Amino acid sequence: MTNSIIPSEVRSYALPRGDSEEDGHTMCTTEPRPQMSISGVVDAILDVGNRRRDLLGQLRSALLSCNDFEALGFARQICGLTA
Repeated sequence: MTNSIIPSEVRSYALPRGDSEEDGHTMCTTEPRPQMSISGVVDAILDVGNRRRDLLGQLRSALLSCNDFEALGFARQICGLTA
């Protein structure tokens, strides 16, 4: 997957009103717009879900075998803590 940036159209923004009574001032800018790709995001979400499911299965097995030390390690991984 490539991350390419395509230029967007020029947009005009009104400046915020201050103490001045002048109206109609605008500022123009060209903003790069990244090409959106949902498939990469979905793949990452699925990968995280699969890893979490595997860790929960390992945690369940450790708890069933009364291995508290190993269960604690899996619980820490699920929470994102270092073991």
